[in-house]
Amino acid sequence: MIQADCSIGFKKEATYGTAVVPDRFLEFTSETIDFDRTFYQGNGMRPGSRLARSNRRALVKDGGKGDIELEVPTRGLGTFLEALLGVGSSSLVSTGLYQQLFTLIKDDFLPSVTLQKGIPRLGANTVDAYTAKGAVCSSFELSMANADVLKLSSSWTAREIDTAAAYAVPSYAAAAELFTFVGAGLVVGGVVTVPTSTALATGGTPVADIRDFSISVDHKLDSNGYNMGGAGKRSRRPAVGLAEVKGRITAEYDAITFRDALAAQTPLALVATFEAATEITPGNKPTLQIVVPDIRFESELPKSNGGDVITQAIDFTVFDGLVAAHPLYIAVRTADAAL
Repeated sequence: MIQADCSIGFKKEATYGTAVVPDRFLEFTSETIDFDRTFYQGNGMRPGSRLARSNRRALVKDGGKGDIELEVPTRGLGTFLEALLGVGSSSLVSTGLYQQLFTLIKDDFLPSVTLQKGIPRLGANTVDAYTAKGAVCSSFELSMANADVLKLSSSWTAREIDTAAAYAVPSYAAAAELFTFVGAGLVVGGVVTVPTSTALATGGTPVADIRDFSISVDHKLDSNGYNMGGAGKRSRRPAVGLAEVKGRITAEYDAITFRDALAAQTPLALVATFEAATEITPGNKPTLQIVVPDIRFESELPKSNGGDVITQAIDFTVFDGLVAAHPLYIAVRTADAAL
């Protein structure tokens, strides 16, 4: 066993904060899962004591938090994406080919999961388990940098961190690949037909001048739920607020289309499609597609670049245009038979 033998597993909970044994595992690149606690230090004065007194220190709020970053795989991520957005389904497209469809939840609460990280102890040939019960996604981002792979970062808030739960031995999805820049394509504008349970989005105007792409979702979770009788822990899942969905593309300045859309605040559809290399069935590659029916550009105008190629780093906000059923879709073509 070496120091790289770390793991992160997860599983959707039936009851908030009641741990279940993780049965899905992420090949993650970094994590910061930790305690999120508040202590109170008594302020009463006492002659002869020049430091805060240890018997006046008390835990008044308990919880956990942390971030997880990973390279997006073509298999084994369905239940994780469901936890990120709130709603997910899996449908058979044809023999051996399935489509998973994810949308933002429209109820008060996102699903909660049990997250467990395994940390190897130096020289002991032992893995210590740190189990976050009642973990709920507060925000996430999907990004494709230039000549890179699709990456996912997510932030979590948990009811508590348990250090006594048994370690779940990891197992991983077979034949999982990565979504690379080679298989990336972007549609901005035009008429887009949103995805269904078995069909990817179609239509729109393909663009060939985009260097990179990112989109982020902030669920705006509330910070309450710490009620008497809960032992300092949340007695309920954090409630979602009015979500904020934003993104950015970097475009080479070879046309004035984006400039004019920015100036006029033109509503545009955006579809980012990412494919992996190996076909699942003939003519069907693993695919992850992000679809937003209504975006508005917010910045920036092109600027001189010292003689180098001029680019625009264009921020956008996603809106509910009240035409499509959902303001954000993530569709995944996969060999996985279920989430």
